[in-house]
Amino acid sequence: MSRTLDPDTAASLKSSNPETVYNDIVNALSTASDSLLEIEFLGKSHPLPPGCNVLVDGNSIAVTKVKLVQAFVVARMIFFQYVRDCPKERSLDLENATAVMLLMDPEHLTAANARKRLIQKTQREFKADLEELLRKELHFVDGYLTSRLHRHTKSPTLWGHRRWVLDVCKSIHMDYDIHHDLKSVILVAAERHPRNYYAWSHLRWLVQLFNSCSSHSNTQMTNVDFGKLVVVIKDWCLRHPADISGFSFLLFCLSMPGSSDDVQRTHLRSSIYSEVIRLAVSFKWTHETIWVFLRTLIASGGISDDEKTAFFQAVGHIQKVQPDGHRFLEAAQDWCVKYTSEDES
Repeated sequence: MSRTLDPDTAASLKSSNPETVYNDIVNALSTASDSLLEIEFLGKSHPLPPGCNVLVDGNSIAVTKVKLVQAFVVARMIFFQYVRDCPKERSLDLENATAVMLLMDPEHLTAANARKRLIQKTQREFKADLEELLRKELHFVDGYLTSRLHRHTKSPTLWGHRRWVLDVCKSIHMDYDIHHDLKSVILVAAERHPRNYYAWSHLRWLVQLFNSCSSHSNTQMTNVDFGKLVVVIKDWCLRHPADISGFSFLLFCLSMPGSSDDVQRTHLRSSIYSEVIRLAVSFKWTHETIWVFLRTLIASGGISDDEKTAFFQAVGHIQKVQPDGHRFLEAAQDWCVKYTSEDES
């Protein structure tokens, strides 16, 4: 692959000072706001005005790849200057450098680990500042995970870093709202990057964690909270009927032991099953995701005979009006017959 720069890129690199670009991007990323940052990369069709290195509008930030590369070079020099032994007064410099590096490369594990070490240092020496630092770190990583950045929303390094931060939060019994995270982080990232396995795996871990934390009332998921969470997930799945990761998580919730009593779980499964199959017939959905979800819910138990009959009637109805969907519908029907009969025998 050629390493030759096109004339416009070369001119842009010559016309701006890398240190100035770095400082402008750091200032933009450090914008104080209760809302998460909305970061976007600009293509060549949207050049920045002369003398402008980053566009900032409230909590929205836009930067070109060329400017980001310039900032990354400076960030990398600062990073290696302080990463080995960073004095307290230089912690912010290291923090800013890693923010730019992770914006450039969300899989930069060394930069993510440096941020972990800064938190661990505060955990040992400045415990009074730890909770504020953890909230700030969550705000930082959530901005990257929910922005319109294709690689960042599905970055295992960033999702792993978030999980590590939440583990530290749990260790100091810090207040935490899983429902806020669900709506503001997980579902946003899942929508920005369809079939976002890492986002849904993170939520699965969160649900298991909260379901097992029975010793602290401020971190315990009650039955009411669990039902509310499942309804939110169900509504999201019905707005994204082709997203297999979302429906897989919904199945996980409906079959998770200890989340609610048997009567409540049966009622919840039945109501969700009825709503999904009603909408599938109404919109004549032939998405494989929908029918895999319905057949698995039937085979896992808790669905009445009348509801099973409704499944086969729905398959027959859609087969008549949507002949192109026969393959998925027939496969779901055959699978359901096979495994429900095995369970009954």
